[in-house]
Amino acid sequence: MKNLLLIGLIPAMLFGFTACGDDENEVVVEEIEFKNANEKLSYAFGVENAAGLLKETRFDALDKEMLIEGFDSNLSATPPSECDATLQKFLGPQGMDFDTTYLADGSKCIGRMISFQFHTQMSQIGKVSELDLDMVKKGFAQGMYEQDTVNMSVIERTQIITDFGKELEGNFVAEIEEKDNIFWQDVLSKPNVEQVGETGVYLETIKRGTGGSPDVTSDFEANYILTNALGDTLESSYVSGAPLKMNLSGVIAGWQIGFPAMKKGGKYRLFVPWEKAYKGGRPEAPQGALCFFVEFIDYGPAGSIAPPRPQY
Repeated sequence: MKNLLLIGLIPAMLFGFTACGDDENEVVVEEIEFKNANEKLSYAFGVENAAGLLKETRFDALDKEMLIEGFDSNLSATPPSECDATLQKFLGPQGMDFDTTYLADGSKCIGRMISFQFHTQMSQIGKVSELDLDMVKKGFAQGMYEQDTVNMSVIERTQIITDFGKELEGNFVAEIEEKDNIFWQDVLSKPNVEQVGETGVYLETIKRGTGGSPDVTSDFEANYILTNALGDTLESSYVSGAPLKMNLSGVIAGWQIGFPAMKKGGKYRLFVPWEKAYKGGRPEAPQGALCFFVEFIDYGPAGSIAPPRPQY
């Protein structure tokens, strides 16, 4: 759904009201007395996402009232699937058009998409129950009309969201480390496990190979099964249908350390600490300590096994 992907780039949240004076069109902004930190966080998220939407200058002509109405109506786990067709008409197949015939419905659907995605993201990290959704809506509306600084300065909002991110990261790291501790207790209790040097990488020999060993510049061919600290299978070359063929210069540090300790023809379990795997890397990569079952098929000089990398 191209339109859904497009809207995914747009943050959101807020709700408030305005009133016009009789003579000077004076804007009256609702002042909010926050009762607790959760209300402040909820409001801050609303404003932050509204600010992100306002940065998209090509959406300046959106109907703000309909955006707010859409946001308020879909701050839930229910996907606004019926909006796909509307957004196709409004924004075009590539998401770059702007057919004003569908301005009201299109604006409402964008609001619905934003609120659904925000709710989904908060659910995925287990935080939606801690938010005050009414305060999120207030944040969205006041943010859309740039009235939010009456209730919260930009500096305070930034600090609140930064602190939330740090807390989330700290909780994530603590959870990973707790699982890893149990993982390593089990690994170190195995009789045939040896550390490779002083690297923190451990190797269990299941079947000793009779061939030679690669160095860190070598190509290699191997089947593998990747499991996490809980024993869940994450990847398998046996399932994908073909052994992995790569150069050791292009793999994680744990493999660069472990493979030279293996011999061609052998079968091993390679236990890799988080720091030697994907810590600090792509967020979608497996996190924490990892175990690789490895069937070491072959190795050779660079360029002899691994397909050449594309040249750009």
